[in-house]
Amino acid sequence: MPHIEVKPAESAAEKPLRLALCLVEEEQSLAPKLRAALRTIAFDSNQVPDWPWLVAEVKAGASLSLVLPSKQRLLLLSAVDAAQARLHPQALLQALSHGAHKPQQLLKQAWQQAKRPEVEERDTLFLEQPLQLEPLCLQLEAFAKRRLAQKMAGLPFQGKSLALASNSPAMALILSQGTALSGYCDETALSDSCDETALSGSYDKTALSDSCVSSFCVSGLASGKESSSGLCPQGAPWLLPLTLIASPKTLLSEAQTALQQAQSRLSQSMSTHALARWLTDELKTLEQSFSGTAPEGGEYYSLVLIGRDATELIAESELLLGQLQKITSLTELPELELITPNGSVFCAQPLGPARLCFVYPGVGTAYHGMLGALKQAFPKSYADFEAAATAENVALSTLLPAALSDASNETALSDKGEAAPSPAPTMTLAEQAVAGVGASVLLTQILRREFKLRPAFAIGYSMGEAAMFAANGVWDKPFALVKPTLESRIFSEQISGALTAVRQEWQLDARDAICWNSFLLRIDTGSITPLLQNPAYSRVYLAIRQGPSCVLAGDEAQCRALIKALGKRGVAANRVTAMHTPAALRVKPELTTFYDRPLSGELEQPQPVYISAGSEQPLKPARLERKQIAETIATCFSQPLNVESLLQRARKHGAQLFLEVGADSQTSSIIQAMAGKQLSSDIKAFGCDRKHSGAADNKALLKALARLISHRVPLATAALYPQLARPDNLVT
Repeated sequence: MPHIEVKPAESAAEKPLRLALCLVEEEQSLAPKLRAALRTIAFDSNQVPDWPWLVAEVKAGASLSLVLPSKQRLLLLSAVDAAQARLHPQALLQALSHGAHKPQQLLKQAWQQAKRPEVEERDTLFLEQPLQLEPLCLQLEAFAKRRLAQKMAGLPFQGKSLALASNSPAMALILSQGTALSGYCDETALSDSCDETALSGSYDKTALSDSCVSSFCVSGLASGKESSSGLCPQGAPWLLPLTLIASPKTLLSEAQTALQQAQSRLSQSMSTHALARWLTDELKTLEQSFSGTAPEGGEYYSLVLIGRDATELIAESELLLGQLQKITSLTELPELELITPNGSVFCAQPLGPARLCFVYPGVGTAYHGMLGALKQAFPKSYADFEAAATAENVALSTLLPAALSDASNETALSDKGEAAPSPAPTMTLAEQAVAGVGASVLLTQILRREFKLRPAFAIGYSMGEAAMFAANGVWDKPFALVKPTLESRIFSEQISGALTAVRQEWQLDARDAICWNSFLLRIDTGSITPLLQNPAYSRVYLAIRQGPSCVLAGDEAQCRALIKALGKRGVAANRVTAMHTPAALRVKPELTTFYDRPLSGELEQPQPVYISAGSEQPLKPARLERKQIAETIATCFSQPLNVESLLQRARKHGAQLFLEVGADSQTSSIIQAMAGKQLSSDIKAFGCDRKHSGAADNKALLKALARLISHRVPLATAALYPQLARPDNLVT
């Protein structure tokens, strides 16, 4: 293999590599275009790849297939090419630094190139041997399975990073999480203890596998057969809560002791009956702690472990314990919230139920097969949801579309800062709105009725404002809104579809074509506002401000020109909606009339305080009026949306714990990205559904509940394990 000298990363200005690392079993499953472009390079077991040369080849435009003797293949290609081929990489190679410098200096250079915050040396994997291909593949599998939390760095809303360093040759690599999610470890998964061995250079694949599969299965511990309902049926992840009583001074030691005791019990050859009893006792203790008072001088805290079996639960406790053991001062505790990639969590300063705020997302979050696993987990709530829809002659497929085209997904801009053309979405604005409301209604019913959650506040992102009133039962027969929404000219012609309101705003006649689009940009809005005064961008509007990013909408050509002038990348939404622009203001009277709906005679209590972007004052449950709600929603839809301002008002009223109640977790990701910058650093935001992970087995919902428990938000645990509701249901 020829060697090409590659300049080490010496400057913080050098761009991240953004190279995809994808493990594949065979090339036949790949897209034909990618198969034709791949260049195959075979390696034997002891051969050390020339990583700088390989990286240089890919940067020059090559797509490589690195083949092991086992016939497993590692694809190394640009992230853009991987995305176009619809590949989900295990990791992205963000930086490579090599040369005559010491590993610590190379690491510093690599972190600078990766544009990631540098982590402590103890959180780096130092390799004793050169980085061969097979150990790297094992490492990538472990990384994708999120089994390296102790070695992973990154802000809460970012994908995690992993640093690898070796002395022979001197080299440092920075990996970041890819989109391949292998879920929880199965029998072939590597435990956290195995990862270090695999990277040492002296490994035995059979020994690794054998050491990792000696697990005692907790799944199905309460039933000899598969459960028909519940969030944790057989084969799904299990949630194990550990309740602590401690003072701020003893919390650290009490948490470590609880984890050590849990490891000890899980390591024993416990019978299924004994495990079931233990889990039942822990659930009972948790619920009692929610309604009881801790002994004088102490407070209740909760640790939560999530895993599919005893081995995973032990590994999770080890991850949390390892992080706790790094704490050297009690002053570090107040800000501490530890979360593993699997969702196990410990919070040293719980926010409590008075800070809980439900967040309702806007349009565009619906995806193929969304919330499909909820039917088996919560059959009663699902049946009630379907019955309410049927009563209004609304098909379930309208509220929860089973199949969506990928065309409705957003399309990233190219490296040149120009958006590539994409097909139009298959769903209209009205259909997307209905699907979003459907998802929010179903999830709200499950959270409120099954888990007895009582949010103190509720906010909506754009059309999420309508969803929050519908989902919380404020309107009488909320599904009666579905047919009018689908048939309304407001959503089919005026601010979408033919865009007649835009035609009036721009004073166009029927022969003039309108090419409308919206774009998401990561840029401070202060940089855009002056440019909008330029006549060349007279048909571009700053529709949404959301902290570090914003949404531009308007004439597509002018939007693209402005993006190019800014020198930024963006995301083309490929949705036709003129909401939050001057065109929407033209139809505000019609919007007000449309949302003037009868209120429910008996509101489900307690109701949250509703905080709206369309009203400076919160809408309190005791004084809800139909015309006030209609005016508030219409105002929100017809003026630019300032998410930052909305969240600041919510925080002022007491909201800190933001739970997104809808399909995917886009809005909560936006909120968390603003924490500590545009917003207070003491807020937490997360969702209970995620498109690319956790949808098939409700894992995202389980992780959200675990986090709520750690923040001491009371909830009913019977829906987690309905088979544990009575002791006589336990296996004997």
